Amino acid sequence: MSLRTKLLAGYLVFIAALVVLGGWSAWRLREMGDVSRRIISNNYDSVVAAQEMKESLERQDSAAVFALLGARERAEAQTREHRARFDGNFQKAANNITEPGEPEVIETIRRDRDAYYQMFDDFLTRVNATEVKTAAANPNARDEESAERGEYFTRLEPQFNKLRADCDHLLQLNQRAMLAKSEAAGHVARRWFYLTLLMAGLLVGAGLALAFFLANRIVEPLRQLTATTVKIAGGDLNAKVKVNSHDEVGVLAAEYNRMAERIRQLRRSDMGQLVVAQQTTEAAIDSLYDPVIVTDAEGCVTKLNPAAEEIFGSEQENSGKHVGEVARDTLIAGAVAEALRSQRPVAGEGASSVLPLAVDGSERSFRLRTTPMRDNEKHLLGAVTLLEDITHLREIDRLKSEFIATASHELRTPLTSVQMGVYLLLEGAVGELTDKQQEVLQACRQDCERLDKLMRDLLDLSKIEAGESQPRLAPVRARDLIAAIAEELRPQVEAKGLELSVDAPVDLPQVEVDRTQIERVISNLVINAIRYTRHGEIKLSAERRDDHVAVSISDTGSGIPSEYLPHIFDKFVQVPGAQTGGAGLGLAISKSLVEAHDGRMSVQSEVGRGTTFTFTLPIASASVSK
Repeated sequence: MSLRTKLLAGYLVFIAALVVLGGWSAWRLREMGDVSRRIISNNYDSVVAAQEMKESLERQDSAAVFALLGARERAEAQTREHRARFDGNFQKAANNITEPGEPEVIETIRRDRDAYYQMFDDFLTRVNATEVKTAAANPNARDEESAERGEYFTRLEPQFNKLRADCDHLLQLNQRAMLAKSEAAGHVARRWFYLTLLMAGLLVGAGLALAFFLANRIVEPLRQLTATTVKIAGGDLNAKVKVNSHDEVGVLAAEYNRMAERIRQLRRSDMGQLVVAQQTTEAAIDSLYDPVIVTDAEGCVTKLNPAAEEIFGSEQENSGKHVGEVARDTLIAGAVAEALRSQRPVAGEGASSVLPLAVDGSERSFRLRTTPMRDNEKHLLGAVTLLEDITHLREIDRLKSEFIATASHELRTPLTSVQMGVYLLLEGAVGELTDKQQEVLQACRQDCERLDKLMRDLLDLSKIEAGESQPRLAPVRARDLIAAIAEELRPQVEAKGLELSVDAPVDLPQVEVDRTQIERVISNLVINAIRYTRHGEIKLSAERRDDHVAVSISDTGSGIPSEYLPHIFDKFVQVPGAQTGGAGLGLAISKSLVEAHDGRMSVQSEVGRGTTFTFTLPIASASVSK
């Protein structure tokens, strides 16, 4: 019997065992899936409907509060919206009756809902009536009007609590049913688990017995071959394999001995040593998970590892071509050219340096790293470009931004309600307030305004990162832009006892920018400078750098410690000991806006001597041609 036949027979036995075990497991998993679907269809929809009914009911109760405060139109609009939501979810629950006692609960909810709606409509009617009566009799009788409204609201609350308790009853009934079904399914799953484990154990035992049998016939010669391989890998090139058979293993052993002899001859030559070094280097590059592009000193491709071949094509097709032609991306070609020119590593940072590339039909994100290669005498040999796969990091950042945007958006509604309530209290909606009450409400109002600004900043940052706030570019004279925003900010600067100077040459070219966004960037940086500068001056300057205009905002303030500089543009970063007044989002928003204009932002600072923020803006095409 040949080695092929032996191996084929052994594999067929294993395949048969896997088919049996896989079929059994698939059958049981399908049954468990059916149990889970029944739980969801029978109870989960009712649980969700009950929760939605409770929330809609709470919103209707909030509408009653608005009616008490005099916001009748808002109360009626909110009542109509959430009655529709309540009725829709109630209909879902009524159409999904699956548990004993659930029909009675549904009928109770229907009855109490109708009663609550009737009482609520009467409450609104009476509130409107009291407004008309008070306006006709005595326009200043606010106290009597508030007392009468409060009495109507008090009558409404018991029916509201009863209806909410009915919804809780429906929710708990379905939750208990889901728990009971889940426990029953757990018992069945454990029984099936033990049966599957028993079958797997029996099959594993049979497989071990078969493997032991095959070891004596097949594995032993291979072990001898492996031992000889280890000796040769350790440097013993004189080791040989004993040829004891004429089957495939025997033929392999004979050819292996011939290969070892050839290696001995090759290692004795200088060419052999060079080949070994080259093969080691290529093996190290090929084993990297991330794409790697190796270019010569002229920027032509000499090596692509398998990960890079999946993106740019095979190494054989692209070898000798310029990297710009192979990569078809200006960032990659520019990074290679910069690394070869400056002979220093080039590492892209920020959102604008992320490369979206298609891999196996799906888009992935990569971060660019380019390093020049030199020999022992520091002569330039070429460059190595590594595309670091950061798709998972981008996904995490996207989810985080979406969460922040959603949370900020959802918080705005209750915050608006709180602001309106504080405003009404300050306006005397419930009567005269004492000085202490006025002071507390004013503090609440200021805190609400700070929280509202924070949420607006979070929403703006999320929109910028998601690409929903793309700049509307238009050519603008750089000097006019800087001078205009400087004049707007000058009163704030001088109010702090500081000087504001502008150094922008008259021959500065036009820049292609969204004026509103860039004015926001400069305003953020100047306000930061005001916050951290007690005396001295703030300076706005600009100069041309190649095809960009660099704008700098310098101050003579306290400066930023060096350990905080690498993270100063991160979200929510604040330097300890600095004055409060922000949430640490201004610099993050500013950097995102600049990068959206294909610009870069940097910072230089020295403790006790001040800070300089610099960002670049692209020159308009008409100015570049000049």
